[in-house]
Order: sequence, then structure tokens, then C-alpha cells
Amino acid sequence: MPTGRITIITGPMFSEKSGELIRRCQKLIQYGHRKVIAYKPAEDNRYATDEIVSRIGYRLPAISIPRKLTDELVQRILEETKEADVVAFDEVQFFSRHIMALIQELAYCGKHVIADGLNLDYRGKEFGYIGGLLAMADDIEKLTSFCAVCGSSEAVFTQRMVNGKPSTVGPIVMIGDSEAYEPRCRKCFIPPHKVNCD
Repeated sequence: MPTGRITIITGPMFSEKSGELIRRCQKLIQYGHRKVIAYKPAEDNRYATDEIVSRIGYRLPAISIPRKLTDELVQRILEETKEADVVAFDEVQFFSRHIMALIQELAYCGKHVIADGLNLDYRGKEFGYIGGLLAMADDIEKLTSFCAVCGSSEAVFTQRMVNGKPSTVGPIVMIGDSEAYEPRCRKCFIPPHKVNCD
């Protein structure tokens, strides 16, 4: 049995995490002759329902699955991926706690698992189970973006915007794009509890 591996790609919105996942998978398909199966959250249908799509136009066929992973769904994925060499997950921060056990089991079964996800939520706190996935990862690719305020290439935060201003409160999970979020560096990021500070 081949040795499994877990690769996590993380960073803020607009850092091309999905693009990096797609690029790696396409390279494995084209040059490594590996069989890749990819999954994405069904709720994230901003660009396509049956593909992972990056903002700069990379595309990879994918199976949409619910964010809440049940035991039955986990078993179905383990069955579907038996013949796969590589299993990819897009927007991994949206999935429920089962995602950690699923990814670990796939790696134990000899799969190379590649997953991308936001590092932090709009409050500047760990998003979903990304911290646990980073702890079990063999490889971590931390990406940055360009700050929407000062232009620094060190943006690691995702600022939620409401009517052009940083948001104070709201649900943790709110799928959106440039109309609701922008990348920011540490200097320009305003956490919700600091929005009204002078």
C-alpha cells in the first residue's frame, strides 16, 4: 500500500487557495498519471456545482457534498475513493467535525489528501476545524493575498464588509465574494470588537 499524505493549503480569501489545489491536482493527473477525486461543499455554488473553480479561471471536476458530514456520507466517500490515488477537498473550513477523521482515514488508506481552506474567519479566529487539520498535516502551504487597504502582499486576514465598512457582528459561515469580503494585512484588519474603537 502506498504511503498516505495530507497536504493543507490555507490563507485568506483571494489568495488563490482553490487555484493552488487545482494546479496541484492537474499536475498529478497530467504528469503523475494519478487518479484524482475531488469534493466541494454543496452550499458553495458561487461559480459551479460540479467543479472547483478558482478566481483566475482554473477548473477541476468535483462532487458536491453537504457541509454536515454524516457517518453514512463518510462511508460513501471512503468507498468512492477506493481506486483513487489523490482525494481533494475544497473550502474544507465549511465541513463538520467528521472532516478530520475522514481525511486522516483516507491518508491511512494510502491516499494523498489535498485540502484547501480559510485560515481565519471574519473575526480573526480559527475557522472550523482548520487548526486540527493543520496539526495533522504532512505539508502546509500558507498563502497570502494583497491587502485591499494598503496593498501589502502580506494579507492573512479576511475582512467582512457591510455597506463598505467592516462588519461588527454576523454568522460565522456566510458564503460570499468581493461584495462581502476583502483581504487585509494585520495592520489594516479590524476585528469586529474593535470596529467602533477610536
